[in-house]
Amino acid sequence: MQPLHPEPTSRRPVWMWAGAAAGLGLALTMFLNNSGPRTRAATSRPTTGTFVVSGAVMLGDGASFTRDGHGGCAGTDAHADVTDGAPVLITTTGGLAVGRLTDPRALTDGTCRFWFSVRGVPTGQDAYLVMVADRDPRQYAEQELTGALVSLRVD
Repeated sequence: MQPLHPEPTSRRPVWMWAGAAAGLGLALTMFLNNSGPRTRAATSRPTTGTFVVSGAVMLGDGASFTRDGHGGCAGTDAHADVTDGAPVLITTTGGLAVGRLTDPRALTDGTCRFWFSVRGVPTGQDAYLVMVADRDPRQYAEQELTGALVSLRVD
């Protein structure tokens, strides 16, 4: 009488050894191809430091702001978001830096001026988006934001 289940043999089929060898070869190839130096996916240059952006924001006509009677001013109507303490955001692929509008002054030329300073802006970026209060952001190059005071006009 024969057993219902044949006794297992210790020999494996050739196709199993071939599959194991192919899998090991594939794993080894993937490991060797991925062990080289890494390159960044983004095209922007790496951040090596930071700088400070300082300047003034101007409201250009008497209809866009009110005077407070003490030499100060604040935006009105469509410019109501341009006030003392409003945020100044500078965004890049390397990060975000935030400052605030300060020291609003109604000037004799009929404009309203706010000062701002934004610290911690990453260097070496391809583009810088500057947004004052809730205004649309404007794009600048690093050279435009370094050195002299930046003058932004809000219309």
